[in-house]
Amino acid sequence: MPKLKTLINKVREDYPELQFEDGDFFTFRPPQTILYNPSLEGAELILLHELGHYLDKDQDYTSDIALLRIEAEAWQRAESLADKYQIHWDEDFAQAKLDSYRDWLHQASLCPICEINGYQDKSGHYHCPLCEKKWRRQEIPEM
Repeated sequence: MPKLKTLINKVREDYPELQFEDGDFFTFRPPQTILYNPSLEGAELILLHELGHYLDKDQDYTSDIALLRIEAEAWQRAESLADKYQIHWDEDFAQAKLDSYRDWLHQASLCPICEINGYQDKSGHYHCPLCEKKWRRQEIPEM
């Protein structure tokens, strides 16, 4: 925990407009709040990832694949921030976090009938190219 608190204090110096609040998980809440949980593994890297979301500013997405792109960009930003804040970068950890989104996206796009991957339209519905079933994904879990 002391390492995370030290990191938060350094980030506050660089971005005084940011608010940090204890939470059950890590998330960026626009426009300028980061929730954090110091007991989670990789807390410093996850904090940098959420800071990446803040710095990237582009939080709007119209498809689930766009959400995955936003997550990947925030992890890329976190890697450069790790160097700046002298936090050990763990590529395997970052990829494991991205894998949770990849796995979620795979499951969300599976046709409930055929169990093949469908495609998502602009309204957020998935469509099966085989049986033409139409469905919506479930809510995005906290990751």
